[in-house]
Amino acid sequence: MSTPIKKKIWFKDKEVHMNRIIEEYNSGEDILYDQYMIPDDVWCSRCYARMLKKHNLLTEKELKELEQGLDEILELYKKGEFILKVEDEDCHTKIEDYLIEKLGDTGKKIHTGRSRNDQVLVMMRYFLKNKSTELRKKAMVTAERLVKFAKKYEMVPMPGYTHMQKAMPTTVGTWMGSFAESLLDDIRLLNSINDEILDQNPLGSGAGYGSPFDFDRDWLSKELGFKRTQNNVIYCQNSRGKIEGLVLEACCNIMLTLNKLACDLLFFTTQEFQFFHMHDSIATGSSIMPQKKNLDVAELMRGRAMTVFACRNEMEMNILNKVSGYHRDGQEIKRPLFLGLKYTEMSLEAANEILDNIKPNEEVLMKSMLDCPGLFAAHKAFEKVKEGMTFRDAYREVGSNIAKIKVTPKDIQHWLKMSTHQGGTGNLGLDKLEKEVQKMKK
Repeated sequence: MSTPIKKKIWFKDKEVHMNRIIEEYNSGEDILYDQYMIPDDVWCSRCYARMLKKHNLLTEKELKELEQGLDEILELYKKGEFILKVEDEDCHTKIEDYLIEKLGDTGKKIHTGRSRNDQVLVMMRYFLKNKSTELRKKAMVTAERLVKFAKKYEMVPMPGYTHMQKAMPTTVGTWMGSFAESLLDDIRLLNSINDEILDQNPLGSGAGYGSPFDFDRDWLSKELGFKRTQNNVIYCQNSRGKIEGLVLEACCNIMLTLNKLACDLLFFTTQEFQFFHMHDSIATGSSIMPQKKNLDVAELMRGRAMTVFACRNEMEMNILNKVSGYHRDGQEIKRPLFLGLKYTEMSLEAANEILDNIKPNEEVLMKSMLDCPGLFAAHKAFEKVKEGMTFRDAYREVGSNIAKIKVTPKDIQHWLKMSTHQGGTGNLGLDKLEKEVQKMKK
């Protein structure tokens, strides 16, 4: 038989002999993620205590003592002295244990009408609300870098590809601008998820079935800093994993954009293309081949996009086929959530460094276009259309004489500037895009 362990808040008897293997298995890695979110749980507990005071379940003196105790926990946390152990189970229990040990009966009151079920929900919700804001700021920085790069090299000619074959002339500005617009859409999705779904308070729902108190949950939501209150107490529990999964869905879209950028860069920096120079500071080498210069960061970005997608999928699989209510295995969503967030943030930061340390190889890009007359076949056909020929006749005439097409750098610049329709190479609207970035940053 195991020796008695630390008394849990849910023990009914004075002493319980709990199996250590089971205890460790139950905690798993959960306490590692809870350790990170202690400040979030402290804030939510502080606001909950204020609501208890509002409803006369705490006195002014008791509230002051509880807030002082929570301040002490934060100070200890900042010093690295408030560390979770397996026997603590989670940060919620450790915080309550500390308050009871310091304040006695006053500490025992903070859990009135509250369950660890809604504590888990609100702590994660508050953490994600702040994390989404941080992620948005980092994504906006990357969007700004993308626009800056596109403007700097706006009219540098570049082959455009379809079916992995040279297709039509484009520009570096058009190519890079596409990633800027894509990332802005990703940020809009993140904003929408945060503002419309994530930013709602589940605290006060108890174990998922409310409590026999006339709590003003809307008041609590405002105190916590949430836009509104999540109403139905059962849905509060059923939304666990669903809402977190939506945040990772936004991360997946960000990573989808970065994955495409990474794949293009890996393609265009090969020795066969050499469309872009990369600074040695972002490249790696080989332990056996002296000539190697590898863009490993883009390969990892490409791969980590798949990891973030896997994290999102793991979270969705976790919440499938469960009846309504709280389930302990819901704690397993923390691992994929934290990993998905981490890789998305890291990838945005890495993308910024790449953008600062690459530049187009303009001579190679121009030669690549001049060596492929067919790249301008469509433009030649359009010239004939403007002269009065039907497009299909022009298509056939030019198509049967591809080898006769002759172009010069001056011709290329002329054709690129001719595409003055919105979004064309001669009218990218990068100034407008730059203003949009600045507007979204506010």
